Amino acid sequence: MLKIRQAKLHDFENIKAFYKQCGYGGDLSEEALAFIAQFEEKIVGAVRLCPNTGFFVLRGMQVLAQFQHQGFGKQLLQASTEQLADQVCYCIPWQHLKSFYQQVGFQEVSPSKVPNLLRERFNNYISRGMNVILMRRLPTVTMLGRS
Repeated sequence: MLKIRQAKLHDFENIKAFYKQCGYGGDLSEEALAFIAQFEEKIVGAVRLCPNTGFFVLRGMQVLAQFQHQGFGKQLLQASTEQLADQVCYCIPWQHLKSFYQQVGFQEVSPSKVPNLLRERFNNYISRGMNVILMRRLPTVTMLGRS
């Protein structure tokens, strides 16, 4: 059975090992909100939400190959982005994953409309031949007290 939860500090070494197993070299800071998907107590997916001034960046979305295309990644993405209902969040996914991220409200955005940090990172990826896009998820507007 799949279990998704926010990681605790004591999980970080296991997440780093998981990222290494996936071939992902991203860093894991203590400020990040990390989420893990576990199947039979084994980490099969992870993602982190990195705080910045006024926004978050979703990074390191990884699911083991044998667990992809089964809804695990979508559940992990939903659980993590639910934490950001009132926050702006950006990500720089592979182009072919655009519709995956759109499922939880991310929309493609022009480099001219993002903070410099993200524009520089995006331009760096593009200059290295990576086929990525910039996406942004705006805060969810709730209609409290309206019928």
